[in-house]
Amino acid sequence: MNTNLNTRDFSGTGIKTPAEKMRAMAIITAKDDVIGLSKINFSITLFIQKGSFQDICYILGQWAIEPISRSPGKFIRFPAAGKEALATRADALLKNLERRIDFTRSNIYTLKTYMHNAIENRITYQNHGANTDTKVQRA
Repeated sequence: MNTNLNTRDFSGTGIKTPAEKMRAMAIITAKDDVIGLSKINFSITLFIQKGSFQDICYILGQWAIEPISRSPGKFIRFPAAGKEALATRADALLKNLERRIDFTRSNIYTLKTYMHNAIENRITYQNHGANTDTKVQRA
């Protein structure tokens, strides 16, 4: 059982029921391999059937920045490389989602914009005020 289900706050979204929260967390924590992409494709169908595209945008935005929580030190030390890696990962997912018949080009563009904005905001927030100078200053 994923314990993040109990602590993740989905306020401001249409994600209310435990089943929706479980599906959302399955998407957010999915890796970018074959199994993870299958989980995303399967779980995203529920939100498409509900007609909640904004929830899909939110969930995939969270998926795009999830690797930062697994290894924040890498993203603090190498923000540009981390940002590029996350953008590449997001674009690979979007290519996979383009094959779905229930997504239009407009939907894909909206998702791309949302995911890239989430990455940009998180990298900027993560590194705001972080000391990137590796030298120790002595008084």
